[in-house]
Amino acid sequence: MDATARLARATLEEAHRTLIENLRGVSLAEALQSAGGYRSILGITKHVAGWSSVYFSYAFEAEPTHWEHADWPHGRRDHIEPTMEYLDILLAWLERSYQRWVGAVALAADFDAPRPVHWGAETPLADIVVMVAAHWVYHAGEINAILAIQRGEAWEYGEEVEENHISTIGHRVRPSWMTDQQAARYQQRSESLGLARAPE
Repeated sequence: MDATARLARATLEEAHRTLIENLRGVSLAEALQSAGGYRSILGITKHVAGWSSVYFSYAFEAEPTHWEHADWPHGRRDHIEPTMEYLDILLAWLERSYQRWVGAVALAADFDAPRPVHWGAETPLADIVVMVAAHWVYHAGEINAILAIQRGEAWEYGEEVEENHISTIGHRVRPSWMTDQQAARYQQRSESLGLARAPE
């Protein structure tokens, strides 16, 4: 695998990791909510998987498949099944698409040659990889924001930013890697600096 293929694969892997980390542990109730908007986490997941499939088809298949004819689980529909089983099916579809992408870029010989895209133009494969990875990361951030609102969470311990107009006391998130001792030290330090009290 040459340097371009390694970079393409690493870009997709990091984007996928970011997306999956934000989806990991999402409950059905969380997946069905939109934090007051109109795009639920389940809907976003379906959207990302669908476009990932379309971009892949145009980049690598002799007869590309557009949005309307993508391999939608249970067919393309406007009314979803509000079940954990359906969410798991969508997550598996997203994972299959990711595996297809990393497998295909590992075998790609030319990242500069133009490939078709679904809006009728052509663009180099390297650019398509960047578009797909950026799409995954963009929606990972959207999912992160929806979950933070739903869960009443602010920043991880030690990553707070200065927001004097919004108190994050009681809403900070302990990172999964932080031990009990590290968390206690953080709390003690915050209290000694006056960071564990809400602003007056």
